[in-house]
Amino acid sequence: MRVYIMADMEGASCIVRPEQAGWDGYTGAEYQEARRLLTSDVNAAVEGAIQGGADEVYVDDLHGGGGAWNIVPDLMHPKAIYIRTDHESRLRLSILDENFDCVFLIAYHAMAGNPKAILSHTFSSRSIYRVTVNEVEVGEIAVDSAVAGSLGLPVILVTGCSEAVTEARRFLGDVEVVTVKHSLARTSAYCLPSRRTYELIREAAKEAVENLARNRKAYNAFKFNEPVKVLVEYMHPNYVDRMKGVYGVERVGSREILCRAGRFIDAARMLGWAGLSV
Repeated sequence: MRVYIMADMEGASCIVRPEQAGWDGYTGAEYQEARRLLTSDVNAAVEGAIQGGADEVYVDDLHGGGGAWNIVPDLMHPKAIYIRTDHESRLRLSILDENFDCVFLIAYHAMAGNPKAILSHTFSSRSIYRVTVNEVEVGEIAVDSAVAGSLGLPVILVTGCSEAVTEARRFLGDVEVVTVKHSLARTSAYCLPSRRTYELIREAAKEAVENLARNRKAYNAFKFNEPVKVLVEYMHPNYVDRMKGVYGVERVGSREILCRAGRFIDAARMLGWAGLSV
């Protein structure tokens, strides 16, 4: 049993402010504290997966596009393997392949446009206004789940704020979830103590892996209907200008691009959301 953990940051325990997520440059004291909170959530998922029977657990720190190392090295779980890539290489999720059995989404956030979700955005809070796939608005939960689904891998656990968990259930169905904080507004929440969320995540991870081991059909791999049309609406025309010349990408408005592809994974690669060689 091999588990692949995709880790973001905005959905970690007790994180509600942009400064905690490093939106001000990954240098402040609040960000350093948040790194420890994220590491605790990830460690809980690793520990639960191992207790549930996982033989190998890989952790991919995706927050900041690979430009920041968010997990605290001294606190890494000793039984996990950690992946790090530079966002400039456009190799996001490049280690993920069909030799894994399942995926966890840890510390994920809801999509752009959700006014109640904690630090909601889709890939970039500065540049992207919204993303739709086949005219359905989506965020990183659906996109990353579909990348995994292109390899036949189910997402079996999602953790984040209450709005992120609701979004996960809407797209993924009966997936295991842990609500680490209950959203009040974009930067406000009722937060559970990290010691408490550690136990909740550990137990949910353990149960998810055990369920999958008992029944390989317990969770479904998420896929978009193919072929796909992916529309990305940016905040400013300058961001569209940067996509000029990208294969498969068409400008359809001053702030919009459209990507058509036979397979979703191909569209994800064109847009820099995945570097999988499939």
